[in-house]
Amino acid sequence: MSKIIVISDIHSNYAALESAYHTVVKINPDCIIFLGDYVTDFPYTQRTMRLIYKFRSAYDCRFIRGNREDSILCHHKNRNDGWCCGSSVGSFLYTYENLTAADLDFFAGLPHCLEIKLDDLPVITACHGTPNSTTENILTDSFAQIKYADKLKGNILICGHTHHKKIVCVNGRKIIFCPSLGVPQDGEEYGHTAITLLTCTGNNAEVEYIDIKYDADSLIDDYRKSDLIKYAPIFSECMIKNIQLNNDITYQCVVLAWKYAERDNFHGGEILPEKYWEKAAKELKIV
Repeated sequence: MSKIIVISDIHSNYAALESAYHTVVKINPDCIIFLGDYVTDFPYTQRTMRLIYKFRSAYDCRFIRGNREDSILCHHKNRNDGWCCGSSVGSFLYTYENLTAADLDFFAGLPHCLEIKLDDLPVITACHGTPNSTTENILTDSFAQIKYADKLKGNILICGHTHHKKIVCVNGRKIIFCPSLGVPQDGEEYGHTAITLLTCTGNNAEVEYIDIKYDADSLIDDYRKSDLIKYAPIFSECMIKNIQLNNDITYQCVVLAWKYAERDNFHGGEILPEKYWEKAAKELKIV
């Protein structure tokens, strides 16, 4: 029997990651799989990176690159991509400026997909979105689920990216969607989040979502003291509200902000002026 912990979508929530570490110590897994999106969205980036390296030094860890890391690395290659302070990309800029050269090298060395073989267990395929893309979401796409399941070498596909918990059985194989540790969205109570535990015996894998309690009050206090508020004002308020409600308020604000921009025939690219964020946030009672 092998115990495998899966941690996904940390998004710089160092408070949740630190609590997860204490839970992992109690479980003492044979392997930990990280599914990407380690950073952006919350402040004090180095607190998260130090914890990731702590995991790496203490356990057999396998790391996948997420779409957040892809964005960071693309910016590193092209600093003239328009990243600036503001709620559209300010969080990315803040994160990039708080990463070290060693962190960037770490991200650059990570694969988008990994086939993991432990002892006598079947191959486990791990990815962020799908084996082909860090941004593809197949949570509700049954045709895509069948397509990827049929290509597996083993009988398990582990995905992050969606931030939701779900297990899909396809032609004798399992697709396991793992929750976001950093930005929970499955109705958890305030200050609670989750990691995934696989208990594997032979060809069988039992899946359990393990509750993680963390100090959300301190995280929010830290957020308000950080420079990230200055880099991405409305976005930061959205992320704080996400933690308070365990719901994707940020997505709602982005969608509404773009609707306002489209009504004004905005054609300025992907970076929305702050006024649209502010208008959406007021309507949603975020500020």
